[in-house]
Amino acid sequence: MKKFLPALFLVLVIFAVYAPALRNDFVWDDTALILRDPLIRSWQLAPEAFQHFLFIDATPSDFYRPIQRLTYLADYAAFVFKPAGYHFTSILCHAGATLALLLLANELLRSWNVEERKRRWLAFLTTLIWAVHPVHTAAVAYISGRADPLAAMFGFLGLYCGIRATPQLRANRWLLLIATAALFLLSALSKETGLIFPVLWLAILLLRKSWKQILPAFVAILFVAVSYLSLRLPAEHFPAPRLRPPSPLLVRPIIFARAFAEYTGLILFPANLHMDRDVESHPFGPSDASVRGAAWRELQTLLGIVLIAAVIYWFLLSRRKNPAIFGCLVFAAIAYLPVSGAFSLNANIAEHWLYLPTAFVFLAVALAISQLRVPTPALAGLVASCVVLLGARTFVHTLDWKNQRTFVERTIAAGGDSARMLINLASQDLHEGQLDAAKKHLEAALEKEPNQPFAVINLAVVAIRKEDYATAREILNRAKDLPLVDAQAHELLAILELKEHDRVDVMRFRLASRTGPLNWRIERRYIEVLDQTGNTPAAIRELAACLKTQWYRAESWQLLSRLFTKNGPTREGMDALEQAKDYDVHLMEHAEVPQP
Repeated sequence: MKKFLPALFLVLVIFAVYAPALRNDFVWDDTALILRDPLIRSWQLAPEAFQHFLFIDATPSDFYRPIQRLTYLADYAAFVFKPAGYHFTSILCHAGATLALLLLANELLRSWNVEERKRRWLAFLTTLIWAVHPVHTAAVAYISGRADPLAAMFGFLGLYCGIRATPQLRANRWLLLIATAALFLLSALSKETGLIFPVLWLAILLLRKSWKQILPAFVAILFVAVSYLSLRLPAEHFPAPRLRPPSPLLVRPIIFARAFAEYTGLILFPANLHMDRDVESHPFGPSDASVRGAAWRELQTLLGIVLIAAVIYWFLLSRRKNPAIFGCLVFAAIAYLPVSGAFSLNANIAEHWLYLPTAFVFLAVALAISQLRVPTPALAGLVASCVVLLGARTFVHTLDWKNQRTFVERTIAAGGDSARMLINLASQDLHEGQLDAAKKHLEAALEKEPNQPFAVINLAVVAIRKEDYATAREILNRAKDLPLVDAQAHELLAILELKEHDRVDVMRFRLASRTGPLNWRIERRYIEVLDQTGNTPAAIRELAACLKTQWYRAESWQLLSRLFTKNGPTREGMDALEQAKDYDVHLMEHAEVPQP
């Protein structure tokens, strides 16, 4: 029974520090991945989750994460649109990743011949610190961040099985190898960082000089790679847009150094935590504030170089004196390199990217501290203080995801005042009817990123709502030439025509629906316009054409049913409604999907 106490304690602590999340709402990308994703509405659509990248009804992404989507499908079946249930599942996923890390840390220490009692304490304390560290809050309290715990949980378990699959355990060796491959595949399908775990497995085998296991491991990894690519490559995918070019190669080392310094600060002093971090220099003129900002970034570059040199020294020192610490540092470096700023990603730094590397960093630090001659009571007091302080910081930081406005305002106040965040705040202002505040925030966003398409299009929305039609038309004529918002610009021009001249511009609505990839919100408006102008048969034909490619939309079938039954019940209308019920198990329980 005692063996289960550490695991039970870890789960209780995790739920204690993340308890506020159970009262949080959907924020930021949650609206796209949960409220607007048609593929999470029915178990019949589970296979379709593997046929599409994330963000079907939002700005396209390069994220292929079907397992993440399947967890939302289960949440929707159980909780519909009650956010508490989704947060509960996210906390469970973090607890699962924590218990998987406990198993893995214990097994790694066993392979390095660490004495059993010491091994169990080191694995437990490392896992405890990792579980409550505030830098991981974005991966747990933010529902859309669930991919990190999922990938880590399957990956840690896969590494555990891979280490256990030694030649001495011939009776179940092949079963463990199959389990390792399956878990690595699940990890990769949860998040792209899951592809790191096969590399970590090879590193473990090489450090242990397990030459006989290299070939079976290679076969298992080849199976994972082929399976993953055979699912990812055929899936429907629209490339993610680049609003600005990636950093030049000559700048990457600078970003690498700054990111290392920033991450080190977040781990050691997790006080200023927020989303949408950035370590690039963005000068905005010869003002004092701009000069100070650039100077601080240069100092951060120097600090990063010093810290990197210190870590390299630790590498060299531990290689000669402590293989266990050296191994943990190697694993941490492998897990960190893809998110280090050396490669072009959708950002140059993000707190939740530390979710995996910190597991091995903390284990290396725990091993190093265990070699110091520190009295046990003092060490216990230090660890307890760290757990309490880190847990309290996590508890407080979890409240930053209370709702959309709280999330955005606290992110901006903490330093994440990017154009994207200012646009999100303006969208919330628009939703609440605060037009002057929305305009102010959008203009601030455009100061940071001129011609930012979403800022431009939202400024047009503000002008339309203020009935400043001349300004709105001027902005929309500019927006229709911008990528990402050109279709919406045509739609708003049609709406502007209706408001200004009381004339329905059907052709403009049609042009909007034909611009860029299919956008269901714009397409639906065009279909409704056709119906409202007395051309219901054309509306039915248009909708039927959409359903040939996007047949999985329950909302589309429901709209088709309404069109068929407009003049009275019909067999086609009843069939369409039944189809809608098949693709949304809670269709009749909510009048309409909550709008973000």
